[in-house]
Amino acid sequence: MKLEQMLEMVSLSQVQELEAAWIVAIEEGMAQEDLGRVLEALVAAGQLNSAETLGWALLEDRGSSLAGEKLLSLAQAVVTAVQVSDELRSQAAQLYRKHYSQHPHFDALLRASGLISGQSPKRAFRTLETCLRLSAEDYLVNRFDHQSVQVRGYQAALGEFEIADAQGQVRRIEPKELADEFERVEKDDFRVLAQHKPEAVRAMLEEDPAGTLKALCIAAGGRIDANALRDKLVPAYLTKDQWSTWWSKARTAAKRNEQLSLEGRPIVVSYHPAGRTLEEEMAAPAAAATMPLERLEVLRRYAREAQGRKLKIDPAFAQPLVNSLAEQAETFRARSPGDALAASLAIAAAANLGLPAPQRAFPTPESILAGAVDPALAVRELSDASLWPAALDALAVRAGAAEHLALLMRTAPAERLDEVAVRLARVAGEAAVAQAVAEAAAQPLERLEINLWLWTGPDTPPAGAPGKVEMLRRLLDLLRQFEKDHDLDRNTLKQIRQRIRSALSAASYASYRAAVAQMDEAVAATIKNLIAQVEDGLAEAVRDNLWTILSESFYALFAKAKVLPWLDETAIWTSEAALRRRQAELKHLADVKMLENARAIGAAAEHGDLSENSEWRFAIEERDLLRAQVAMMQDEIARARIIRAHEIPTNSVGIGSRVRLLRLDTNQPLTLDLLGPWEGDLSRHIYNYLTPLAQVMLGHAPGDTVTLKLGGEEAQYRIESVGSALEERA
Repeated sequence: MKLEQMLEMVSLSQVQELEAAWIVAIEEGMAQEDLGRVLEALVAAGQLNSAETLGWALLEDRGSSLAGEKLLSLAQAVVTAVQVSDELRSQAAQLYRKHYSQHPHFDALLRASGLISGQSPKRAFRTLETCLRLSAEDYLVNRFDHQSVQVRGYQAALGEFEIADAQGQVRRIEPKELADEFERVEKDDFRVLAQHKPEAVRAMLEEDPAGTLKALCIAAGGRIDANALRDKLVPAYLTKDQWSTWWSKARTAAKRNEQLSLEGRPIVVSYHPAGRTLEEEMAAPAAAATMPLERLEVLRRYAREAQGRKLKIDPAFAQPLVNSLAEQAETFRARSPGDALAASLAIAAAANLGLPAPQRAFPTPESILAGAVDPALAVRELSDASLWPAALDALAVRAGAAEHLALLMRTAPAERLDEVAVRLARVAGEAAVAQAVAEAAAQPLERLEINLWLWTGPDTPPAGAPGKVEMLRRLLDLLRQFEKDHDLDRNTLKQIRQRIRSALSAASYASYRAAVAQMDEAVAATIKNLIAQVEDGLAEAVRDNLWTILSESFYALFAKAKVLPWLDETAIWTSEAALRRRQAELKHLADVKMLENARAIGAAAEHGDLSENSEWRFAIEERDLLRAQVAMMQDEIARARIIRAHEIPTNSVGIGSRVRLLRLDTNQPLTLDLLGPWEGDLSRHIYNYLTPLAQVMLGHAPGDTVTLKLGGEEAQYRIESVGSALEERA
């Protein structure tokens, strides 16, 4: 039973089906965390009674197989998921009572925790877990400032613990506050030693570097890297000059100590209290690994640790894992080709690490993909990037490889598209990659990953790949469109915005800086406006950084004095209705015309040699023309400013004005409207405010005389009155 299926049952209120699925999930050993998520979903859906019933059933069932800390942990998870259930809280309290039956102050500490009286489960359980384990002379460390204290005892009459700091100052503290503020630590925790026994620390540094590493690991939760180690010891205990010598000595001591291990860069020191062998250390991760990639990760870690510690590979440990991968490659083959592919590829990866081969036959990646209905999906499901090259090579030799690679080109993550494009070009030619690139321009949202790939920079740019500036405009325009017009659910929208933000800021804004370097001031002004129009899609920090980088090259855009609206070259003023019409024109161009062109490119490419293919050349020329038109319209729309009725001046001629004139030599009246460049209509006397005629009138007040040239005839006119061109004419 899968978690997603059970969550769907909750959303559909399929209570009976869920109860049956719950029993199956318990029998199959579903993870405690996933069971908790189902309970949380029930509570969120208002199904409290069902949540209580299922939680009770879980505790009853697992109570017969679990004991001690594991059973208490399960009780904590259930109560935390169903916080308002008094019955489950009482059941958890009884389990604690049974486990701590010999504790002299159990009842008092249970009351203090608030588990029964409605305290939040997280706080109540933290109080119980901390206080029930304490004994006199135990040490605690403050969760916030890491100051260490020692427990002196529990004063039952006052319901408080007595604790003393390193200077011997004693204070009393009630259980809940103690658990909020402190956590119990071992006496050989470095923080305890440093504060309560500082002389012992200096001696240990000199005489027992392995012991020092253990103490520091304990203080850091079991592992600590070399940088954090140095920060702890220099300059408090060692000088900078002493550090290298001591660290070299400590590494040697750690390699000889069964309780310590070293791995990674920077080196991470891990502490193993029981002094386990490598195989013993890896037993728990190996047992927990069930899916192919989880098992591969265990094998990789095992091989890495064995090499680091100069140990021989133990076939008794590695062989069962490799055999399991071979079995999964076969059993998953029909019902889950993606997992079967992962298992088969994992076997090859394990062999490259020097691990043993399976003791049974298993299907190759090529045979798995040959039998898969959707081989592109099987490859796309691989979350391990290192397995993609081999998977793509296997896909490239499958029947119909061109079709499947083309599908993968349109659906794979941006990070994998370099590898996909190479195989697609090899199998189907450069035109197939070019067609995918053309579709990305026509369908920026549906082909978001290709657009992100083109933005961050392919290893080998495909034919027809747009430049950085065009890609920047495309991504910003996509974010801007989401502000007002999208049919995506909130989570999907959030993910898309995050993907674009990450791409813009990747590698310290490297692609953005490259785009800025290619701009002139007019383009930079457009980009500045586009950034300003994206309100929700850009995090504040990202927006500020984009503007800062832009201002470094185009300072004048951010420092220009205020100009009259009709003289502002960075703005195009328009009515809202005209802007909507212009946006519709752009949408038709991008969604219909460019998509038709992308299909035409693909169809033309099927006719053979591109050098002699006139249809291909015509389609590419049309693509370039369409791109230029889209870029121009995107630029215009980015610069668009809505003419608002309340902003139209009433005492002078401005953008959006209806000007009533009187020709002085004939006393003939004339009414002109001054609107944006997308709504000019000379037959109705509507003029673009950018025309010379409009520019003559702008700024003048009623009573002023202006010379206008209309119908080829120049005459003087007096401005009689000024109104709003957004109003219907009488």
